[in-house]
Formats: sequence, C-alpha cells, structure tokens
Amino acid sequence: GGDVAERQRGAPPPHASSVLFNGAPPPPRRPLDGVRVLDFTWAIAGSLGTRLLADLGAEVLKIESESRIDPIRYRGVQPPDHFSINTNGTFNDCSGGKKSVTLNLKTEEGIEAVRELAQHADLVTSNYTPYRLDRWGIGYDDLRQLKPDIIVCNVAVMGIEGPRAEWRSYGNGIVAMCGLAHRSGFPGKAPIGLGTLHTDFTVPYYLSTSVMAALDHRERTGEGRYLEIAQYETAVQLLDTELIEALNGAAERPRMGNRSLFMSPHGVFPAAGEERWVAIACRDDADWRNLCRVMGRADLAARPELDSLAGRQANEDELEAAISDWTRTQDDWTSYRLLINAGVPASPVERLEDFFDGQDRAMRDNYNPAESPEGCTFQIQQEPVLWDGERLPAVRAPIWSEHTEEVLKGLLGYSDDDMTRLAAAGTLG
Repeated sequence: GGDVAERQRGAPPPHASSVLFNGAPPPPRRPLDGVRVLDFTWAIAGSLGTRLLADLGAEVLKIESESRIDPIRYRGVQPPDHFSINTNGTFNDCSGGKKSVTLNLKTEEGIEAVRELAQHADLVTSNYTPYRLDRWGIGYDDLRQLKPDIIVCNVAVMGIEGPRAEWRSYGNGIVAMCGLAHRSGFPGKAPIGLGTLHTDFTVPYYLSTSVMAALDHRERTGEGRYLEIAQYETAVQLLDTELIEALNGAAERPRMGNRSLFMSPHGVFPAAGEERWVAIACRDDADWRNLCRVMGRADLAARPELDSLAGRQANEDELEAAISDWTRTQDDWTSYRLLINAGVPASPVERLEDFFDGQDRAMRDNYNPAESPEGCTFQIQQEPVLWDGERLPAVRAPIWSEHTEEVLKGLLGYSDDDMTRLAAAGTLG
C-alpha cells in the first residue's frame, strides 16, 4: 500500500488539471487520491461502480477495444443532431472522470501492456463472464505474481462458480431471475416487472464499498484481495423482508399492486391533469380519521367497521374509489399539501421532467452540465453526498482513446517509436 501514500504525497500530475474537468482544476483533495484502477467493466452495473471511485479521486483507466465497444457508448440517448460513440448520455453519466485507454486484447502486446499497467495499479475491476481475464493471462493469480498486493474485483452476473456461472444477462434478466419481477404487479394478473433496471444501480455501491474496505485492509496488512460480487445476489437483497419471511417458513405473499399488508388505505390515486397521481398511506386509525376529515367524508369516519386495519382492508375497493373521487378534483400538489398538513403521509408521483422543473432545489442541484469536446452539453448526475456542504464536480466521460498516449508514454515510458509500431500492428484499439 505504500505506493498509494507516495502518490498522494506527490504533486498532482500535469495532465490532471483541465482535460476532464472542463477547464477547472480538480478538487484539491479527495478520499481516493493516489489510487489507480485498471477498469475492464462495461455497460451500467460495473461502470457506475468505478465511476463512484473516480468521483472520490481514484484515477480510473478504462481499458477499451474496437473489437468489443462498450454498448452504452452507442445505446441510449444521443444529441438530436449528433451521433458518435462519445456523445451518448448514458455513457457520459456512467464513465465520468475516467480515462480511456484502447488496447487490442487479442494481441500479445496488448496483453503485455495490461500486465505492465497492472504493476502500477492498486485495483483491477471487471464484469466479464468468469475467468475471462484468466483466459487472457491477466486474472488474479496471474497479476498477483506481478504485484502481490493487487486487488481484483469481479462483478459477474451469477458469480464465478455454480451451474449458472456462465449465464449472461442484462438488468432485466437479473430482475426476473431473482424474483423481483414476480413480486411486482396486481392480484390475479401477470407480473409487470419494475420498469427500470434496479440491479444495475445497486451493484455499484457494493462494488465501491467492498473495494474501499479492501484498500483499507491492504493499507493495514499489505495484503491484496480477490473480491467476487454476484449481481444476482445483490438483486436478491432487494426482496427485503419478504425473503426473510419466506426463509423462516412464511407463505409467499400474493402480488398486491400498491396495497400493503400493514397499512390501509395505501395506494396511488389519480389527480387532475394528464398522468398525474398522488400516493397516500394511512399508517393507523388516526391517519384514517384525518384522511376522512380532509376529504370531507364524515360518513366514512363514522362507520365502525372501518375503525381497524382489518376492516379497512376488507373494504379497500370501496375506499379507493372514494379517495379517487376526491383526488381527481385537484392537482397532485394540492392533495399532498392538504394531507401532509393533516399528518397523513402523501406524495406527488413525480415524473422525470419534474426533477428539472419541480419545486425541489436539492434535486435540481443534483445535475450539472458538462461540456464534451464534440460540442455537446450533457446533464451529469452528481453523487448524492455533500462534502462540507459541496457536491463533487460534474465530470464528462472520456472520448474514445483520449488518454492512450498519455498513459502508455507517461506511465509505462513507451517512446514515440513504440507507439507508432504498436499502432501499425493494430495493438492500440
């Protein structure tokens, strides 16, 4: 671990001042300053994890190849008048602050360059299928022969062992396999899924926290680590108490839509306007009485069979219809304010455009523009953490091969002749 401390004590490298920070110097000190990552992750799940490390100060070298371009370089939102592998909004959000180094890993010299880079790295990350790096000769056992304290983190879909280890999938397949899709939907109807790739956005936090624990362990002991994070297992964690109940003998709950076993009424109700909704939850009998008062429904409050959770659940169809009749008469924010002021939990159901146009300044501050060398401006999501009241800066992703020459010449000492020869041999791409 001494090399990290040495790099932290040293002056910032000359290339760190402006290229990735849009003309402004990077923050003077961040927790992972001096940590270098050799990053083989791609798509969203792994890439967001290493972006977190970059946000915290790590130098993340994203190893890319023309033979297998990261799909989020070309899939997803693009500027309406410009399309390239550098202008994808998803890629810029997932790879902000990284450096792009292109190497052809089908060549021996490309693999040798990786081996050399690994000797200058603290961490290697990958979400390839199991043993892909091993087959190239750059797996954990290979790399620790070169650098005994190296940390390697693999984020394969199903882990590295077992009958499903070679299974490949994107987030929607993992959501289905882990049981989340089966839990989502309405009684008596087919599963409807979650509407987004939740697992792609939970894996990164397991990756980053595990890596930081391994770095701390190495600082104290000098030992490297091999970390295995199965995306499937991180998704199972999202089943929460339902999984715990099943493990302890409880019968699986039926799909319940927006209803709850523990609260009633509990749901999402239509508001005035197109596709506007308000969520309402009555935690107890007092919330129920306050809801009736706000709605002007003394008749419902007076019915003794509705004075208990069980009684309200037995009449949920009727109660939901009554609430919907009331919420339709006003916009979502009006219902929200009336209910919150009465002590009833409620919330407008926000749409994506509301995050930019809405009333929450904190949400608006969560996004900042970042300029691309190709003339595009991206809204980059910042990390939801304030450091002494300040957010870490929004940083664009690298353009293709932007840092190959800088890294190979500056870090490995390759000469101009070396670069020319490698380019001619097809090694740098």
